[in-house]
Amino acid sequence: MIDPAIEGMELSTIRFPVERGKLAELARALHEEDPAWHDRGAATAAGLAQLPVPPTVTALVDHWRAGGPLADVTAIGIDARRLLHGEVAWEYLAPVRVGDELTAVARVAGVSRREGRRGGTMTFVAIETEFTNQHAEPVVRRRDTLIETGAA
Repeated sequence: MIDPAIEGMELSTIRFPVERGKLAELARALHEEDPAWHDRGAATAAGLAQLPVPPTVTALVDHWRAGGPLADVTAIGIDARRLLHGEVAWEYLAPVRVGDELTAVARVAGVSRREGRRGGTMTFVAIETEFTNQHAEPVVRRRDTLIETGAA
């Protein structure tokens, strides 16, 4: 069972670059054909470094986390076999651009419980992550809600 006393606990601090190559991979996955995303010459001509990146770029933080995406889940004591990702919400404070280096600080923002409709107690854990750029300016806040379902 997750201890409610973890509220306020800092889970991780991760620095990672917003790389042009990763954004080109994302553009391919989204079938984006604009050469600015795929051709270095076109990207320079289009001023790619000045283009804001896709809003979900903060998901890259999981690829930089030691232990991978489940490291924070393990740190707070959620049984990964009973884990659901309830929701995610973003608040955009300033543009994130190619070449930025982001620092993500994740904290437990809240822990609550309620009875599930199928029986068992569900535990909800809110994780807030603040992303700042290389100038220490806040650029994005992300809030994830993780749910540990009741015992089967």
